[in-house]
Amino acid sequence: EVRMHEMNIPAEDLWWYLDTRRFGTCPHAGFGLGFERLVLFVTGMTNIRDVIAFPRTPKSCEF
Repeated sequence: EVRMHEMNIPAEDLWWYLDTRRFGTCPHAGFGLGFERLVLFVTGMTNIRDVIAFPRTPKSCEF
């Protein structure tokens, strides 16, 4: 709340967020599955370079 006050953000508008953070959160871990890896799994391809829409290869962007 102190940081919100410093940045002139009205705490009344974000009461719901402050209420969720008041007692902390339960222990949790993140999980991220990249879109390319999802497409790789769904299509059954063996090489991820075959499913990347815009692959980055050496010398593909010369200046």
